[in-house]
Amino acid sequence: MTIWTRRRRCWVHFVARLDPLHGLLACLRGDLPAAADWSAIIGLANKSLCSPTVSARLNNAGRLAELPADVRIFLTEMERRNAERNERLLSQLDEAAGVMNAHDVRPLLLKGTAWLAHAPPQDRSARMLADIDLMVAADRFGDVIDQLCSIGYRLEAPVVQPGVPAVLSRPQDAATIDLHCEYGSVSTLFYLFDDLAESATEVALPGSRVLLPSPVACTAILLLHDQLKGRDYLRGRIDLRHLVDIKSFAAGFGEADWAELNRLFASAYARNAMRTQLLTASRLLGMTVPRTMTRGVRPRLQYRRRLIQLRWPGMAPFLTLLSLLDPCYLSARRAARRQGRAGPMAGAGLPRRESVERLFLRNELGKI
Repeated sequence: MTIWTRRRRCWVHFVARLDPLHGLLACLRGDLPAAADWSAIIGLANKSLCSPTVSARLNNAGRLAELPADVRIFLTEMERRNAERNERLLSQLDEAAGVMNAHDVRPLLLKGTAWLAHAPPQDRSARMLADIDLMVAADRFGDVIDQLCSIGYRLEAPVVQPGVPAVLSRPQDAATIDLHCEYGSVSTLFYLFDDLAESATEVALPGSRVLLPSPVACTAILLLHDQLKGRDYLRGRIDLRHLVDIKSFAAGFGEADWAELNRLFASAYARNAMRTQLLTASRLLGMTVPRTMTRGVRPRLQYRRRLIQLRWPGMAPFLTLLSLLDPCYLSARRAARRQGRAGPMAGAGLPRRESVERLFLRNELGKI
């Protein structure tokens, strides 16, 4: 056997391990894979929390009836139940925002909550949400917590720490409310309420009014949330739901919008993380991204690293360790330490002890 034959066989085996991902991506485009292992595709859709999205995309494309009966029943039931849950989340959001409005507060919607208000009603069944993320001004933060507690919410942690969202819950609700007064890290990208409210759009819900950040801000927050706060850039993880959201928010971007997004991620480390995510969305979902927003050796290497980890998950700890030794990452940590700033980049050398489990061991919701 020649070396070329061995290489070809290795490559075929390499690609075959990604068949479930290719099948899932085809479904997200509204297509049916030619030879589908539906058990593996559904397993990956469930892990990435994309099962309702698959159902909605195939239904919109008129392909749902072509599925095997058991697959079709499962997907349509997932979408139906998710539609019911999202309607409950919207009602819960409307009630909470109404209480805030009565005290002259209009909350900003973040992440999936922004998507829920942004999406047309007929599309709301397609996206699974974990919680309701809201932001209010820092000087109203304590008051808003009291207002929510007056309608039955309870803080899940007795002490609210600076920079950490207050998580409030009620037994009858479908999700918690995560209340923020700031978002991000001052060493990478940092938002206060006024930063987002300035370019936000007011959205009318049935009984309240809320603020929806600009599409650029919504995209930046998702990039910040996954790549930097969640450290997906270091870990080589992918959140397909958020890639779909980013594609939706960026659909109408013009040259000025891309330039603004590029400006927000100013440091080399943050910019490489942003470009890796945009390159991933371009390659996996066909998102239209200017070449200037995905160029560079590191984004290409990190994208390939993500595919390698999907094929061989056992490689993840070793590749994460290599990412921690990236000069751009170490430089960003040193800069944060010199400036005396807190956040994911603070400290010297490798991450603090409490970060090790998250980097190397934890399998977080929705990540593949």
